[in-house]
Order: sequence, then C-alpha cells, then structure tokens
Amino acid sequence: MLSLAESLAGLGLLFIGLRLMSSQLQQAMGRRIRHLLRAATRTTVAGLAAGTLAGAITQSSNAVAVITGNLVRARLLSTREAIPIVAGGNVGTSVLVLLAAVNFHLAVLFLVGLVGIGFQLGLDRRAASRSWMSILLGLTLLFLGIDFIKAAPRALDGAAIAALISSLPPIGLLALGLVAAMLTQSSSTATIIVLAALKAGFIGLDGCFFAVVGANLGSGLATLIASGGLRGVGRQLCVVHIMVKGLGSGLLLAAFLAAPMAGLDPVALFARLGGGDAAAAVSMLFLVLQLVGAVPVSLFRTQVAALAHRFSPPTLEDDVSRPRFVDPDAAADPSGALELAASEIGALVARLPDLLPDLDREGHGDGGRLLVLARGGRAVAETTDAFIVELIAGGLSSRDLDAALARQSHLEMVRALQETLAEFSALILSFRPRPALAFNLSESLRLIVMQLAEAGADGAEYELLIALTGDRSEYLDRMRRSLAASAFGTEVDAQRLLLATSQFERAVWLVRRLAIALRPVGGDAAGRALAAERTEAAPLETLREPA
Repeated sequence: MLSLAESLAGLGLLFIGLRLMSSQLQQAMGRRIRHLLRAATRTTVAGLAAGTLAGAITQSSNAVAVITGNLVRARLLSTREAIPIVAGGNVGTSVLVLLAAVNFHLAVLFLVGLVGIGFQLGLDRRAASRSWMSILLGLTLLFLGIDFIKAAPRALDGAAIAALISSLPPIGLLALGLVAAMLTQSSSTATIIVLAALKAGFIGLDGCFFAVVGANLGSGLATLIASGGLRGVGRQLCVVHIMVKGLGSGLLLAAFLAAPMAGLDPVALFARLGGGDAAAAVSMLFLVLQLVGAVPVSLFRTQVAALAHRFSPPTLEDDVSRPRFVDPDAAADPSGALELAASEIGALVARLPDLLPDLDREGHGDGGRLLVLARGGRAVAETTDAFIVELIAGGLSSRDLDAALARQSHLEMVRALQETLAEFSALILSFRPRPALAFNLSESLRLIVMQLAEAGADGAEYELLIALTGDRSEYLDRMRRSLAASAFGTEVDAQRLLLATSQFERAVWLVRRLAIALRPVGGDAAGRALAAERTEAAPLETLREPA
C-alpha cells in the first residue's frame, strides 16, 4: 500500500511540476520562444534545433505544437516550415528522461530547501522574480515526483512482479507501455515509470525496449484520439506529431527484430547505448526514438506537409485567423509597419458586420459560423497587438511612438466591440421564437456597424455616424420601461431582452468612440452640416418599441 501511495504521489508531483513549469516558462519566455521559432525556419536543421530547444524548455511537445500552430494561423509560418519545429519538440522532451536516469536524490532535497527559503524570504513578491520562483518550484516538484516514483517499488515483492513481467511476450510489453502512455498522456512519464521498474529489478533490459517503444506508440495514439475534434492547421500538426512517434517506433522495432538475422545481438547493442549503464541505455533509447522519427519527417517536410494537408484541409477559422497586412519582416521600417498595422485594423473594422446575424436572409443566422468568425477576428487582433508591442519594444521615434499608441488605442476599441457583438449575436440567436424587438435591435445594430465598416476615409460618413450614435440613453431607458411593463413571454425572456438592449447600447457607444477615433483629422464644418441633415432623415428612433 505504501508503494502504491508513493507511486501515485510521485505521479501527482510530476504532473503538477510539469504543468507549473511549462505554464510559467511560456509566460516568462513565450515571446522569446515565438521569436526563436519564427527566426529558425530558414533551414530544416535550424527548425529542428529550434523545436528541440523549445521542447526542452517547455517539456511539452503539445505546448510547442500549440505555439507553432498559432504562428501558422497568423501566416508567420507555413505548415511546411512548422514541421521540423513540431518534430524537434518531441526530441526536446527527452531531456526529462535523460535527467531521470541520474541519481539526484541529494540534489532534490537541497533544491526543495532552497526554493522553500526563497519563498519565505518573499522573492516571489517581486514581479521580476515571481515567474522564475514558480518555475523553480515546478522543477522541484517535478524532480521530487521522479524521486518518489523511482523509490516506490522498494517495498514490493520484486521476485513475483519480475516473474510476471518476464512471462509477458514482446507484444504484451508493447501493450503495457502503450497503456501506460495513454493513461499518463505522456511517453516521457511512462518511460520514467519503466526506469523505476528497471531500478527495482522488475523488468530486464530487453523488456524495457519493448515497453519504451510501446510508450512512444501510446503517446502518438493518445494524440490521435485527442485530435478527433480538431480541424485544419491544428489537426495537421497533430498528424506530424503522430508520424514522428509512429515512424520512430516502427523503424527501431523493425531494426531490433531484424538484428538477429544479421547475426547481431539486439539486447547487447541496446546496452551499448548507455555505455554499460542500463538506466542510461533506456534514456538514450527514448532519445533515439524521437530522433529516428523526427529527422526523416523533417527532411521530407514537403511531402509530409502535402499528406497532412490531405488529411486535414484548412478550415474557415484558419483563413479568418490570418492577418492580411502585418508582417514581422516589415519591422525594419517602423513607419511602414505602422501603416500595415493601420490597414489591418481597417480590415478588422470592415469585418465587424460579419459578427452579426443577417436575420433578413435565410441561412445567415448560423451561430456556429458567427462563432468561428468571432474567434478568427480575435486571433487577428491579438496578432496585430503583439506586432505593435514588438515595434514599440524595438524603439521608435516620437512621431512613430504616438502613431503606435494611437493604433493600440484603436485596436483596444475594436477588440471590445468584437466581444460585445459576439455576445449580442449569441443572445439574439438564442431566442425561440424571436420577438420583434430582438429582430429590430439586431438589424438596427447591423446597419450602424455596416455604416462604420463602409465609412472609409470619408469624413462626412464618420460625422453622420457620430451624430447617429449620439447619447440616446433617454430613449433606451423608455424602451426598457416599456419592455418591463409589457406582458411578453416569461420573466426570463424579458430579462434576456433587457440584456440585449444593454448590449445594444454598449455596442452603439463603442461604435461612436471608434468613429470619433478613426475620423480624418480636420473634418470641415460642411461635412458636419451634411451629417446633421442626413441624421434628421435617418434617426435611431426608427426602432419600434415593444407592443
């Protein structure tokens, strides 16, 4: 029972440490990792090396795949360029298994003490060191978990367990490793468990080979199952991950089984990997598995990309998540780069009407499609914001800095409006049946947003929009009172309509703010007069109040 408790505690500490270290490293070094991955795609070797380094830092091939997938969606990388990075991410995770082969019990105890003292001294209270203290804590928990796992089997009946495992055929050992990897969702964790069993004498070196190969296959199978709901670029990179795992396992397994035909002893060759140290041999086997899969996949990345594209063609979300103008290579010319950012913001504004349902047309109120468009718009806005932040961090002239800050302000308003429109659309589409007021609110807001999207560089159009979206709080309050006094539907329906009215009001306010920010500087009085005339002809009060 004690051994079982220690094993579970070790797994728990290992998982917590991995999650904590990976998340904090991504926060502390996420931008640097993205820069590294983006810059290292000129050659296959550079991409593989960058992916390996990223995998070693994050200790998560999934994290590397997610970061790379975001870069592909943002058009900063192509799927072909991303393949060596994803393949290298698998190689980088072998660092943990290599460390697990080392006896660091004393070092773990010292590390626990030092991290605890650091927290007691308040080193985590300073912003500069908080993330790194959390990273050290994650690393400590990770190593402590490995130590628990390696020590847990000491109280078990080693002879009985060894006899049971030795009676298993190679296919049984493969299945054992496969199941362990699927349960832990990690081939490296399953391999560490194999190392603990090897140290306790439960399994021989030949059995370790099949168990580790099975764990590698299990990781690929777990990815295949987990990627069932993915489409487009995300699934393409999962296909790459599965190919790395499957190819590495298949080639090494074939070599192991074919060695006796050539008069070679595969177990002796396996033992030489570790220089006579069985634990080191298992760790090196895990590394070789990743390399044997990653190198061919990277070298034939054009063919692999075509195969991945065939398995999972790009989706609508992939298309709408890609910026049309911003390009990291343009950062060398800050003024030109800021113009590109302005064009991207203009494109986002032009796409705002697509976030609202067109209730007048059949099939244009699809909530799923609107959700995809909203996610795509948010992704482009985030990429554009990161682009502007990088420009500012690189140093700008006072004039360019003012322009960059203005772009950031515009982008902040666009993102707020995107969120409000998405929430409003979801609420309007949830009505069954749809009341007249909900229809009127949606169509009126859509017309206002279309006016903003089509304004372009016409100062009079902006002036019209500013006048049209002026303070209407008294009218909307009257609408709320009328709604509250009406007998429409249930109380829940009335509350949802009140919420829709509030969201409508917020959206109109954001449209007005954005129109004021985007209108050409120095608009003339004639433009404002024309806008006033047109406002009288198209007042907001054309909305019908509930009967």
